[in-house]
Order: sequence, then C-alpha cells, then structure tokens
Amino acid sequence: MRFSMLILSLTFFAWTLPAQTNPNASQQRLVTAGYTATGGGIVETGMLPLKGREITTTDSLLKCHADCEITIHNVILKADELDFHPKTGEVEARGNVRVKVLPQGAAATE
Repeated sequence: MRFSMLILSLTFFAWTLPAQTNPNASQQRLVTAGYTATGGGIVETGMLPLKGREITTTDSLLKCHADCEITIHNVILKADELDFHPKTGEVEARGNVRVKVLPQGAAATE
C-alpha cells in the first residue's frame, strides 16, 4: 500500500512539473491601453491590447517583461520586453523582437 502511494505521488509530481517550468497563456496578463498617435497632420486615438507575464503601468508608460505582445491594427509585435508610450503611440521593443503583418481584415488571434 505504501509503495503504491509513493508511485502515485511521484507520477502526480512528474506530471505537474512541466506545467510549472513552461510558461503558458494562463500566466500572461492582458491590459487594454488607450493611445493617441499623431503624424502628417493626422491624429488617431484608439485602444489596443498588450499581453505579457509582467506588466506595470503609469500615466505615461506601460512596461512589459517576458512574452510581450502588442497588436496595432493588422500588425502583431512580439518581444522579450517592450515599453509603450500611450501619449505618443510609440513602442520600444527589446530582446527577441518579431513583427507579423496580418492580411487586411484578418482577426489577430495568433
């Protein structure tokens, strides 16, 4: 009986270990941020989603660390770290940076 409980316990812990060491979508936070972007005499305001494991916000800056993703129109920007300035619409990305342009009208589900 004691041996079977030991085997059962080891099996359970071996199964949960990968869940603790591999990040998954449930560990990501989602923040929706308002922005104002200007250029060429045009002013645009809107909302956009920012995903990441660690997100801190102030009035003038959103900082994301680890598994960061921001979607702007049909462009998805992924990076290890990024800073988003809502008042200017500027994004500073660092680390492993990837940009994906989606077809016009495609849902940003990736």
